[in-house]
Amino acid sequence: MSNPDVKQFDITVSPEPTHPIVYEKVWKSRTAQVALAQHKNPWIYDYRKIAWSTNNVTELKIMVDLDQEKGRLANPNSTRPANKFLLIVRCTGKVRLEALKGYLTKKSAWDTSVLECISFLDHVLRQGPSERMKLIKRTLFNNASETHHLNAYTEAIKGIYSAVRLNESINQGGLGLGVNVDVSNQTFWIGQKFEQLVRNFLSASDRKYQGIQYGDLYKVLKPVKTGPNTWGQSEAFRMLRRLHNVRFEVSHRGKTQDTKEYKVKRFTFAPTDEGANAKTITFEKRMPDGKTKTYSIFQYYAEQYNARLQYPSWPMIETNRAGYFPMEVCEVQRFNPFPFKLDPDQTSEMIKFAVQRPPARREQIMKMVQNLDWDKDKYLRSFGVKIDPQMQMVAAKLIKSPIISFKKKTVDPRTTGRWDLRGQEFVLANREKLNSWAFCVLDNSVDRPTLDNFIKVFVQSYKSHGGSVASQPLVLMAPAKAGHNEIVEHVYNQCGNNFKQTPQIIFFVLKDKTSWVYERLKKNADCRWAIPTQMVQASNVRKAQGQYCSNVCMKVNAKLGGQTTKVPSQLKTPTMFIGVDVSHGAPGSAQPSMAAMCVSMDKDCAVYRAAVQTNGWRTEVLTPSNTHSMLPDIIKAWRMQNRTDPEHVFYLRDGVSEGQFAHVMEYEVEEFKRAFKATIHKVPKITVIICTKRHHIRFFPEKGDKNGNAFPGTLVEREVTHPFHYDFYLCSHSAIQGTARPVHYNVIHDEIKMPVTNLQQMLYHHCYQYCRSTTPVSLHPAVYYAHLASNRARAHENLASSAQAPETARSEVGAKPGLMAKHDPSASSSTRMKDTTCLPLLPIGGPTARPEAIATFKKTMWWV
Repeated sequence: MSNPDVKQFDITVSPEPTHPIVYEKVWKSRTAQVALAQHKNPWIYDYRKIAWSTNNVTELKIMVDLDQEKGRLANPNSTRPANKFLLIVRCTGKVRLEALKGYLTKKSAWDTSVLECISFLDHVLRQGPSERMKLIKRTLFNNASETHHLNAYTEAIKGIYSAVRLNESINQGGLGLGVNVDVSNQTFWIGQKFEQLVRNFLSASDRKYQGIQYGDLYKVLKPVKTGPNTWGQSEAFRMLRRLHNVRFEVSHRGKTQDTKEYKVKRFTFAPTDEGANAKTITFEKRMPDGKTKTYSIFQYYAEQYNARLQYPSWPMIETNRAGYFPMEVCEVQRFNPFPFKLDPDQTSEMIKFAVQRPPARREQIMKMVQNLDWDKDKYLRSFGVKIDPQMQMVAAKLIKSPIISFKKKTVDPRTTGRWDLRGQEFVLANREKLNSWAFCVLDNSVDRPTLDNFIKVFVQSYKSHGGSVASQPLVLMAPAKAGHNEIVEHVYNQCGNNFKQTPQIIFFVLKDKTSWVYERLKKNADCRWAIPTQMVQASNVRKAQGQYCSNVCMKVNAKLGGQTTKVPSQLKTPTMFIGVDVSHGAPGSAQPSMAAMCVSMDKDCAVYRAAVQTNGWRTEVLTPSNTHSMLPDIIKAWRMQNRTDPEHVFYLRDGVSEGQFAHVMEYEVEEFKRAFKATIHKVPKITVIICTKRHHIRFFPEKGDKNGNAFPGTLVEREVTHPFHYDFYLCSHSAIQGTARPVHYNVIHDEIKMPVTNLQQMLYHHCYQYCRSTTPVSLHPAVYYAHLASNRARAHENLASSAQAPETARSEVGAKPGLMAKHDPSASSSTRMKDTTCLPLLPIGGPTARPEAIATFKKTMWWV
């Protein structure tokens, strides 16, 4: 990289656009490009506020008329504001690339100028490719990108992720900079006619809409009668909220190249029998003689565009800027990001598409590098940037796997990353004999002989692993048409009465993987009765395989207070592991953020206790109130169990970016110290480790396992790591399919001062203590458990039962109904009030729960 004189420019567009796309349109306009081209060197623009160039320019002022650019004549009678903008390009300083070099060579400290250099290089890297490909954040797509349909309305597309990264290559004669390139699989709405999208979306979302004809769609979308003179939104209409923000173009204006883009704001609704459609929505238009004429949308399209609408009874699309469009004249564009969590079927298809073994992934990455065409990129060349198209060779270490201890035997997995549970007894089985327990079958999903066989195999498996079972379970069929709360209460009472003892665990046999049924059952068992539960799928009950039953045994044993395995410990001082994860609602949902804290409770650091709570809306940092509501009780329980106070604390934090490290130290670690001080009157030494899996670093070893992945225990701590941070990449698991993703561990604060090799070995060895697996997990269990607990806590949300309906019927996105002129807005349904606070979770065990059951429940690993 040379050191050109790069100038940074502030970009102002006046009047200030109300939509970001206007910045791009103004910059890319013919008028602006002609003016900029008078200065011979290329320009880089972030399409908002900043541009870069080596041109010697102080200021440019360019007037752009977007109507004129599109060949649209000005209408003197129009009340629409003029589409003219003043583009001002003003030099504000220089990008000091020597500041970046100074930082990388330890001659200067980190400051904003270093960040400006990285931002500039990132934009230079993507400017050329973005002119011939579709850029979405840091990923590039084109029409030739590999595509796979997930269902009739969503598709997955392979894109090219690329970003500039700081690294340690300066120690090997490099610049300390690298480019991270990887495959990025993303999900999009399928490009198609809008009426096709609506039909395909409804058909795939609910079986009762499958095969519905276009001519009949209005019947399920029109308002439904809710009273003598009242109408409400139909279920199918409410489902259309998910199409909020879908981008589309229109085809009715007779222009084959009309590329103006619109976004769905909502769909029209009126609380009447016919609703708001092309025949019922009217507007007034001023005629050449000065008089006004009332049109319906249907009449206007026929007269103005000679277009007779085929489906005038359908709801209309309302947009933010341009009024209303019939669905049949709209075409959904390709590369419309799908912003929702995938359902199980979509997820299955996505996995099939995304999974690539290392050789195939490496080959595809190298093809993507060729497509980026760095050698011929005029922007890279103009700014003196050269990139080696070959992957970086890095040195790695292999940490020896631990000896895994069961109750009577040990196992050495070596580099296989797996072991067999057959013939092994858990280190610690259930402390109390399993005496009061039950199976409940929902929806008659299996018959009694099938269930009896499964129970027989399960009991045999649990006993073979050291479990203590004193009686056969009570078997019940869920009452027909009973609510989930009634089912749980019925099983709880029947089981307790039958065994004259509070139920210890209840098994529910489910017909499928419907998540809201799972959550409703968990919510009632956890928050009303404080009783552990285990869900099993009917398909697995029918098979009754020994390996499946052994896997269920590991989960059940943990929920009954047991421990599966342990590894040799190098800890000589009373030590506590704290794992914290803050998860957010699925994209497009209105769920609050969920915080979970999992803390090791034993000297092996294998058995954990969890606390969960809501954490505001999209709030990543653990709130102080949550710290002080979660941690003190766990500290007290830890002290009681271990009969001492922790002297060392390893705090493992998941899911925060480098820009949030300071917030973790300021708002989380400091509050931890206050909580320890208030509870045990002293503060242990704390080491803080950030654990990250969401990155695009992949390793392709010269010699790996049978799939080509790095062996478990592979450690990389040079070249691709940060030049100055205490960080490393660790592959701790054996990927069954696809390319293994290493975990990036970053030690941002270290008071314990454990030797580096010991710390790395400890983190790796603990991955073998995960309670429900016969393989090491990819992430340290403290964080892994916190992630599971934060997701399980969704079932504890303080919501009405009706809010547990299927996701397609309860999404809050675009929930506000679109009401047209001459329709009464007061008749609309209300929307969710968005507040900065959120309701706390329901506590474990309600008024009907026994106090001893609540205490026992909190001690167990109920979330696994």
